[in-house]
Amino acid sequence: MKKYPILLVLIITISCALIVPPPDSMRFSLELTLIDTTATGSDSLVQEGQVILQSITYGDEYEGVSNTEGKVLFENLLPDSYNILATGNRVSGTDVILINGQLQDTSLFIANNDTILLRLMTQTSRSSALLISEIYYTGAASIIPQYFHDQFTEIYNNSTEVIYLDSLLIADVEFGFIDDSLLHAVHAYMFPGDGNDYPIQPGELIVIAQDAIDHSPNPVNSINLLNADFEYYVADKGDVNNPNVTDMIQIHHKYGIDFLYSVMNNAVILMDVNNPYAYGYDEFNRILLPKNRTVDGVEYRDNTSEMDHKRVDATIDAGLTGGIASYSSQSVERKIERWEGDRMILMDNNNSSLDFKINNPPTPGWVEEATE
Repeated sequence: MKKYPILLVLIITISCALIVPPPDSMRFSLELTLIDTTATGSDSLVQEGQVILQSITYGDEYEGVSNTEGKVLFENLLPDSYNILATGNRVSGTDVILINGQLQDTSLFIANNDTILLRLMTQTSRSSALLISEIYYTGAASIIPQYFHDQFTEIYNNSTEVIYLDSLLIADVEFGFIDDSLLHAVHAYMFPGDGNDYPIQPGELIVIAQDAIDHSPNPVNSINLLNADFEYYVADKGDVNNPNVTDMIQIHHKYGIDFLYSVMNNAVILMDVNNPYAYGYDEFNRILLPKNRTVDGVEYRDNTSEMDHKRVDATIDAGLTGGIASYSSQSVERKIERWEGDRMILMDNNNSSLDFKINNPPTPGWVEEATE
């Protein structure tokens, strides 16, 4: 007689408190005025600044753009604590300077919050030529066991010039060191090459896979990464290796069979570091890397209202993308700002709350137009 394995199904019931919103009669309007404090001399109003309000209790998000007087009006808001994030531009000679500001966990209600001044106090020199255009970190929607070996990162050349990936780093950053001048990286991997071996053309996308194999047969909700351009390979951990795909060079690997991005929250950083070993390690064996050598960085979190848990400051990423569940087969992808002929220009405000959207399914090697 043929024997079949016994499948044990564990059903867990979770009781959650129901959040009941206040009545509509309590809704109110809010006017924000954006002030640029980064320029030398007197403060100035920020025109065409982008603003996001995040309701911490209810999860609602509201977007607005400031007018010629630096003002943006939000209507029909519910009383709650909000995160307020703003991004704008300041022209300095021939450069366009990105400026950011935010207020965290701010109580807004009709009695005392009908007008707010928001000061944009952080600046970054310019947008990046190389951008992290997509991160698939959530893992595949599947039955137990959960699957995450199909993770990938995509990089895009947002400029008009050929750029070489040789010796650039990709690292993930630990929480708790946001004000340090050094990033505390759990993992760091380098692109191979001697300076001009791995060009990325204007408008070109490249994909770095955790494992460059076809993951789609099992689980069925996964993706095919056989055509990835690079892969992370951990030789001494029994990692899967595709000999037809170029391996990234391991600079530092703290733990795990692979360079695993957290399926809940992380910050992924693209860096140009002359000597990645120059600053040594912290007491928990995390490699230290100079923050000012960041090319681009993207921070994600399953709860995007938790701005007080950020890993990187506004000079790298003023916001948070994500807001999606683990093992949901979804990625975060940069939005298309405009087209210049056949070349797309991706949005780059150094603010992932504004720059990214959710993809379902992930799209390694191409960027999907937003449908909204």
